[in-house]
Amino acid sequence: MYAKAVAVSLALLLAALPMKALGEPLRLVTPIVYGTHLPGLGEPATRLAKLIKQLSGGSLELDLKQPGDGIQPQEILDKVSSGSVDAGLATASFWAARLPAAVLFSGFPFGPDAKGYVDWFFAGNGAKLYQELYDQGHFKVHVIPCAFGGGEAGGWFAKEVHGPADLVGLRMRIFGPGAQVMARLGVVTLLVPGGRVPEWFDKHEIDAAELLTPAVDQRQGLQAKVKLIYVPGWHQPETVLELLINKDRWSALDDRQQAIIETACKALLLTTMVESPRLEADALAGLAGKDGVRIEPWPDDVLAAFRGSWDAVAKEEGDRDAFFQAVLDDLASFRAKGASPSPPQAAAP
Repeated sequence: MYAKAVAVSLALLLAALPMKALGEPLRLVTPIVYGTHLPGLGEPATRLAKLIKQLSGGSLELDLKQPGDGIQPQEILDKVSSGSVDAGLATASFWAARLPAAVLFSGFPFGPDAKGYVDWFFAGNGAKLYQELYDQGHFKVHVIPCAFGGGEAGGWFAKEVHGPADLVGLRMRIFGPGAQVMARLGVVTLLVPGGRVPEWFDKHEIDAAELLTPAVDQRQGLQAKVKLIYVPGWHQPETVLELLINKDRWSALDDRQQAIIETACKALLLTTMVESPRLEADALAGLAGKDGVRIEPWPDDVLAAFRGSWDAVAKEEGDRDAFFQAVLDDLASFRAKGASPSPPQAAAP
Protein backbone atom coordinates (compact mmCIF):
# COMPACT_ATOMS: atom_id res chain seq x y z
CA MET A 1 0.00 0.00 0.00
CA TYR A 2 2.69 2.48 1.03
CA ALA A 3 5.01 1.50 -1.82
CA LYS A 4 2.25 2.09 -4.39
CA ALA A 5 1.32 5.46 -2.91
CA VAL A 6 4.93 6.64 -2.90
CA ALA A 7 5.50 5.40 -6.44
CA VAL A 8 2.48 7.38 -7.67
CA SER A 9 3.64 10.50 -5.80
CA LEU A 10 7.11 10.22 -7.27
CA ALA A 11 5.74 9.82 -10.79
CA LEU A 12 3.49 12.87 -10.43
CA LEU A 13 6.30 14.97 -9.01
CA LEU A 14 8.76 13.95 -11.70
CA ALA A 15 6.23 14.72 -14.43
CA ALA A 16 5.56 18.18 -13.03
CA LEU A 17 9.12 19.28 -12.33
CA PRO A 18 11.39 21.16 -14.74
CA MET A 19 14.50 19.47 -16.08
CA LYS A 20 16.76 22.25 -14.83
CA ALA A 21 16.67 24.62 -11.89
CA LEU A 22 16.08 28.28 -12.62
CA GLY A 23 18.69 30.40 -10.85
CA GLU A 24 20.65 29.33 -7.81
CA PRO A 25 19.33 26.27 -5.95
CA LEU A 26 18.03 26.59 -2.41
CA ARG A 27 20.57 24.77 -0.23
CA LEU A 28 19.74 23.42 3.19
CA VAL A 29 22.84 23.01 5.35
CA THR A 30 22.39 19.53 6.83
CA PRO A 31 24.87 17.97 9.29
CA ILE A 32 24.53 14.22 9.69
CA VAL A 33 25.08 11.85 12.61
CA TYR A 34 26.70 8.99 10.67
CA GLY A 35 29.34 9.39 7.98
CA THR A 36 28.13 8.61 4.47
CA HIS A 37 30.81 5.91 4.14
CA LEU A 38 28.96 3.69 6.63
CA PRO A 39 26.72 1.07 4.98
CA GLY A 40 23.10 1.28 6.01
CA LEU A 41 23.52 3.93 8.70
CA GLY A 42 25.32 6.70 6.82
CA GLU A 43 24.81 5.94 3.16
CA PRO A 44 21.08 6.89 3.14
CA ALA A 45 22.05 10.55 3.60
CA THR A 46 23.72 10.54 0.19
CA ARG A 47 20.69 8.91 -1.39
CA LEU A 48 18.33 11.39 0.23
CA ALA A 49 20.31 14.36 -1.05
CA LYS A 50 20.42 12.87 -4.55
CA LEU A 51 16.69 12.14 -4.60
CA ILE A 52 15.71 15.61 -3.39
CA LYS A 53 17.91 17.19 -6.02
CA GLN A 54 16.40 15.00 -8.74
CA LEU A 55 12.80 15.57 -7.69
CA SER A 56 13.32 19.33 -7.51
CA GLY A 57 15.03 19.56 -10.87
CA GLY A 58 18.11 20.86 -9.06
CA SER A 59 16.29 23.74 -7.38
CA LEU A 60 16.50 22.25 -3.87
CA GLU A 61 19.61 20.64 -2.36
CA LEU A 62 20.85 19.25 0.93
CA ASP A 63 24.35 20.48 1.73
CA LEU A 64 25.50 17.50 3.77
CA LYS A 65 28.07 18.03 6.51
CA GLN A 66 29.93 14.96 7.72
CA PRO A 67 30.17 14.23 11.47
CA GLY A 68 32.63 16.61 13.08
CA ASP A 69 32.66 18.94 10.08
CA GLY A 70 32.09 21.95 12.32
CA ILE A 71 29.20 20.36 14.21
CA GLN A 72 29.33 17.34 16.49
CA PRO A 73 26.51 14.78 16.16
CA GLN A 74 25.20 15.49 19.65
CA GLU A 75 24.83 19.20 18.75
CA ILE A 76 22.55 18.69 15.75
CA LEU A 77 19.19 19.08 17.51
CA ASP A 78 20.16 22.34 19.21
CA LYS A 79 21.75 23.73 16.05
CA VAL A 80 18.68 22.98 13.96
CA SER A 81 16.29 24.31 16.60
CA SER A 82 18.21 27.57 16.92
CA GLY A 83 18.47 28.02 13.16
CA SER A 84 22.26 27.81 13.15
CA VAL A 85 21.80 25.14 10.48
CA ASP A 86 18.78 24.44 8.31
CA ALA A 87 18.38 20.73 8.89
CA GLY A 88 20.00 17.59 10.26
CA LEU A 89 19.85 13.86 9.66
CA ALA A 90 20.07 12.05 12.98
CA THR A 91 18.50 9.41 15.19
CA ALA A 92 16.38 10.50 18.13
CA SER A 93 18.21 8.38 20.69
CA PHE A 94 20.94 11.05 20.73
CA TRP A 95 18.54 13.33 22.62
CA ALA A 96 17.26 10.77 25.14
CA ALA A 97 18.91 12.47 28.12
CA ARG A 98 16.62 15.47 27.60
CA LEU A 99 13.70 13.74 25.87
CA PRO A 100 13.28 10.28 27.45
CA ALA A 101 10.63 9.20 24.93
CA ALA A 102 13.07 9.82 22.07
CA VAL A 103 14.33 6.24 22.30
CA LEU A 104 10.86 4.97 21.41
CA PHE A 105 11.11 6.67 18.01
CA SER A 106 14.64 5.54 17.19
CA GLY A 107 14.75 1.85 18.15
CA PHE A 108 14.45 0.36 21.63
CA PRO A 109 14.44 -3.01 23.41
CA PHE A 110 11.85 -5.38 21.93
CA GLY A 111 10.49 -2.53 19.83
CA PRO A 112 9.14 -2.65 16.26
CA ASP A 113 11.06 -3.66 13.19
CA ALA A 114 11.08 -1.34 10.16
CA LYS A 115 7.69 -2.51 8.88
CA GLY A 116 6.24 -2.01 12.36
CA TYR A 117 7.49 1.56 12.49
CA VAL A 118 6.15 2.35 9.01
CA ASP A 119 2.73 1.02 10.03
CA TRP A 120 2.70 3.05 13.23
CA PHE A 121 3.98 6.25 11.60
CA PHE A 122 1.46 6.25 8.75
CA ALA A 123 -1.48 4.12 9.90
CA GLY A 124 -1.33 5.03 13.58
CA ASN A 125 -0.37 7.96 15.77
CA GLY A 126 3.39 7.56 15.39
CA ALA A 127 4.09 10.57 13.17
CA LYS A 128 1.85 12.83 15.28
CA LEU A 129 3.47 11.75 18.53
CA TYR A 130 6.93 12.10 16.96
CA GLN A 131 6.30 15.79 16.30
CA GLU A 132 4.81 16.21 19.78
CA LEU A 133 8.05 14.87 21.24
CA TYR A 134 9.91 17.94 19.98
CA ASP A 135 7.05 20.40 20.47
CA GLN A 136 6.71 19.45 24.14
CA GLY A 137 10.48 19.79 24.52
CA HIS A 138 10.24 23.33 23.08
CA PHE A 139 12.49 22.54 20.13
CA LYS A 140 11.72 24.50 16.97
CA VAL A 141 12.05 21.60 14.58
CA HIS A 142 9.86 19.79 12.08
CA VAL A 143 10.60 16.05 12.13
CA ILE A 144 10.18 13.54 9.31
CA PRO A 145 11.05 9.84 9.73
CA CYS A 146 13.30 9.43 6.73
CA ALA A 147 15.19 6.10 6.53
CA PHE A 148 16.03 2.92 8.38
CA GLY A 149 19.62 2.24 9.36
CA GLY A 150 19.17 -1.45 10.20
CA GLY A 151 18.85 -3.59 13.28
CA GLU A 152 21.75 -4.46 15.54
CA ALA A 153 22.96 -7.89 16.56
CA GLY A 154 23.03 -8.85 20.21
CA GLY A 155 26.69 -7.96 20.63
CA TRP A 156 30.22 -9.37 20.39
CA PHE A 157 31.24 -11.68 23.23
CA ALA A 158 34.59 -12.99 24.40
CA LYS A 159 32.74 -15.14 26.94
CA GLU A 160 29.83 -17.48 26.34
CA VAL A 161 26.48 -16.79 27.97
CA HIS A 162 24.63 -20.00 28.81
CA GLY A 163 22.14 -18.52 31.27
CA PRO A 164 21.29 -15.35 33.21
CA ALA A 165 23.89 -16.21 35.86
CA ASP A 166 26.65 -15.71 33.27
CA LEU A 167 25.63 -12.07 32.92
CA VAL A 168 26.55 -11.21 36.48
CA GLY A 169 29.86 -9.35 36.51
CA LEU A 170 30.17 -9.39 32.71
CA ARG A 171 31.92 -6.21 31.54
CA MET A 172 30.12 -4.90 28.48
CA ARG A 173 30.39 -1.82 26.33
CA ILE A 174 26.75 -0.81 25.89
CA PHE A 175 24.69 2.34 26.42
CA GLY A 176 21.13 3.60 26.32
CA PRO A 177 18.13 1.53 27.42
CA GLY A 178 20.01 -1.65 26.55
CA ALA A 179 22.57 -0.74 29.19
CA GLN A 180 19.82 -0.13 31.73
CA VAL A 181 18.43 -3.59 31.02
CA MET A 182 21.84 -5.23 31.32
CA ALA A 183 22.73 -3.38 34.51
CA ARG A 184 19.61 -4.71 36.24
CA LEU A 185 20.84 -8.23 35.44
CA GLY A 186 24.26 -7.67 37.00
CA VAL A 187 26.24 -6.62 33.93
CA VAL A 188 28.95 -4.00 34.46
CA THR A 189 28.16 -1.52 31.68
CA LEU A 190 30.96 0.63 30.30
CA LEU A 191 31.13 3.60 27.94
CA VAL A 192 34.02 2.92 25.59
CA PRO A 193 34.63 4.99 22.41
CA GLY A 194 33.79 2.85 19.41
CA GLY A 195 37.25 3.15 17.93
CA ARG A 196 38.84 1.77 21.10
CA VAL A 197 36.69 -1.35 21.44
CA PRO A 198 39.19 -3.66 19.65
CA GLU A 199 41.96 -2.38 21.93
CA TRP A 200 39.87 -3.01 25.05
CA PHE A 201 39.15 -6.55 23.90
CA ASP A 202 42.89 -7.06 23.33
CA LYS A 203 43.65 -5.88 26.86
CA HIS A 204 40.84 -8.02 28.33
CA GLU A 205 39.26 -4.90 29.80
CA ILE A 206 35.83 -5.82 28.42
CA ASP A 207 34.11 -9.16 27.91
CA ALA A 208 31.49 -7.99 25.43
CA ALA A 209 30.46 -5.02 23.33
CA GLU A 210 27.64 -3.81 21.16
CA LEU A 211 28.57 -1.23 18.56
CA LEU A 212 26.30 -0.59 15.59
CA THR A 213 24.79 -2.83 12.93
CA PRO A 214 26.57 -5.99 11.67
CA ALA A 215 27.38 -4.29 8.35
CA VAL A 216 29.11 -1.41 10.14
CA ASP A 217 30.73 -3.66 12.75
CA GLN A 218 32.23 -5.67 9.91
CA ARG A 219 33.95 -2.50 8.68
CA GLN A 220 35.39 -1.93 12.17
CA GLY A 221 37.31 -5.21 12.04
CA LEU A 222 36.05 -6.62 15.33
CA GLN A 223 36.02 -10.08 13.77
CA ALA A 224 39.80 -10.14 14.14
CA LYS A 225 39.46 -9.83 17.93
CA VAL A 226 36.24 -11.66 18.86
CA LYS A 227 34.62 -14.75 17.38
CA LEU A 228 31.16 -14.88 18.95
CA ILE A 229 28.01 -12.87 18.22
CA TYR A 230 24.66 -13.46 19.85
CA VAL A 231 21.39 -12.79 18.01
CA PRO A 232 18.84 -11.27 17.91
CA GLY A 233 19.64 -7.66 18.76
CA TRP A 234 16.78 -7.39 21.22
CA HIS A 235 18.04 -4.01 22.45
CA GLN A 236 17.65 -2.34 19.03
CA PRO A 237 15.67 -4.32 16.44
CA GLU A 238 15.74 -1.28 14.13
CA THR A 239 17.34 2.16 13.78
CA VAL A 240 15.13 5.02 12.61
CA LEU A 241 16.87 7.94 10.92
CA GLU A 242 15.08 11.28 11.21
CA LEU A 243 15.26 14.44 9.15
CA LEU A 244 15.01 17.50 11.37
CA ILE A 245 14.28 20.85 9.72
CA ASN A 246 14.18 24.19 11.52
CA LYS A 247 10.50 25.13 11.89
CA ASP A 248 10.88 28.62 10.45
CA ARG A 249 12.89 27.22 7.57
CA TRP A 250 10.24 24.55 6.97
CA SER A 251 7.42 27.12 7.02
CA ALA A 252 9.31 29.25 4.50
CA LEU A 253 9.34 26.41 1.97
CA ASP A 254 6.45 26.35 -0.45
CA ASP A 255 4.02 23.43 -0.66
CA ARG A 256 5.88 21.92 -3.59
CA GLN A 257 9.24 21.98 -1.81
CA GLN A 258 7.74 20.46 1.33
CA ALA A 259 6.08 17.74 -0.76
CA ILE A 260 9.40 16.92 -2.43
CA ILE A 261 11.14 16.44 0.91
CA GLU A 262 8.31 14.41 2.42
CA THR A 263 8.01 12.18 -0.64
CA ALA A 264 11.76 11.63 -0.79
CA CYS A 265 11.78 10.55 2.85
CA LYS A 266 8.85 8.18 2.37
CA ALA A 267 10.52 6.64 -0.66
CA LEU A 268 13.76 6.17 1.28
CA LEU A 269 11.91 4.70 4.27
CA LEU A 270 10.34 2.04 2.08
CA THR A 271 13.53 1.31 0.18
CA THR A 272 15.64 0.92 3.30
CA MET A 273 12.87 -1.07 4.99
CA VAL A 274 13.41 -3.72 2.32
CA GLU A 275 17.18 -3.40 1.99
CA SER A 276 18.30 -3.21 5.62
CA PRO A 277 17.43 -6.78 6.72
CA ARG A 278 19.27 -8.24 3.74
CA LEU A 279 22.28 -5.98 4.31
CA GLU A 280 22.59 -7.13 7.92
CA ALA A 281 21.93 -10.80 7.09
CA ASP A 282 24.63 -10.70 4.40
CA ALA A 283 27.06 -9.12 6.88
CA LEU A 284 26.40 -11.87 9.43
CA ALA A 285 26.82 -14.50 6.74
CA GLY A 286 30.13 -12.98 5.70
CA LEU A 287 31.37 -12.81 9.27
CA ALA A 288 30.49 -16.46 9.78
CA GLY A 289 31.72 -17.79 6.46
CA LYS A 290 34.82 -15.72 5.82
CA ASP A 291 35.92 -14.76 9.31
CA GLY A 292 34.89 -17.77 11.34
CA VAL A 293 32.63 -15.83 13.70
CA ARG A 294 30.06 -17.97 15.50
CA ILE A 295 26.53 -16.60 15.24
CA GLU A 296 24.60 -18.05 18.16
CA PRO A 297 21.00 -17.53 19.33
CA TRP A 298 20.43 -16.22 22.80
CA PRO A 299 19.31 -18.96 25.20
CA ASP A 300 15.57 -18.72 25.82
CA ASP A 301 15.96 -18.00 29.52
CA VAL A 302 18.41 -15.19 28.80
CA LEU A 303 16.01 -13.55 26.33
CA ALA A 304 13.24 -13.91 28.90
CA ALA A 305 15.45 -12.21 31.48
CA PHE A 306 16.14 -9.35 29.05
CA ARG A 307 12.43 -8.86 28.41
CA GLY A 308 11.57 -8.92 32.09
CA SER A 309 14.31 -6.42 32.85
CA TRP A 310 13.13 -4.16 30.01
CA ASP A 311 9.58 -4.23 31.34
CA ALA A 312 10.91 -3.00 34.69
CA VAL A 313 13.06 -0.30 33.05
CA ALA A 314 10.14 0.87 30.89
CA LYS A 315 7.87 1.11 33.93
CA GLU A 316 10.44 3.22 35.76
CA GLU A 317 10.83 5.52 32.75
CA GLY A 318 7.07 5.79 32.36
CA ASP A 319 6.66 6.69 36.02
CA ARG A 320 9.23 9.47 35.61
CA ASP A 321 7.99 10.80 32.27
CA ALA A 322 4.30 10.92 31.36
CA PHE A 323 4.95 11.39 27.64
CA PHE A 324 7.21 8.30 27.57
CA GLN A 325 4.34 6.28 29.03
CA ALA A 326 1.80 7.78 26.64
CA VAL A 327 3.92 6.91 23.60
CA LEU A 328 4.70 3.42 24.88
CA ASP A 329 1.00 2.77 25.56
CA ASP A 330 -0.03 4.04 22.13
CA LEU A 331 2.52 1.87 20.35
CA ALA A 332 1.62 -1.19 22.44
CA SER A 333 -2.07 -0.67 21.67
CA PHE A 334 -1.36 -0.30 17.96
CA ARG A 335 0.77 -3.45 17.84
CA ALA A 336 -1.85 -5.39 19.82
CA LYS A 337 -4.39 -4.70 17.06
CA GLY A 338 -2.29 -6.85 14.76
CA ALA A 339 -1.30 -4.08 12.38
CA SER A 340 2.35 -4.78 13.11
CA PRO A 341 3.93 -8.13 13.94
CA SER A 342 6.48 -8.60 16.69
CA PRO A 343 10.06 -7.92 15.57
CA PRO A 344 11.55 -10.97 13.87
CA GLN A 345 14.51 -12.87 15.20
CA ALA A 346 17.76 -11.71 13.62
CA ALA A 347 18.67 -13.87 10.67
CA ALA A 348 21.59 -16.17 11.22
CA PRO A 349 23.58 -17.43 8.25
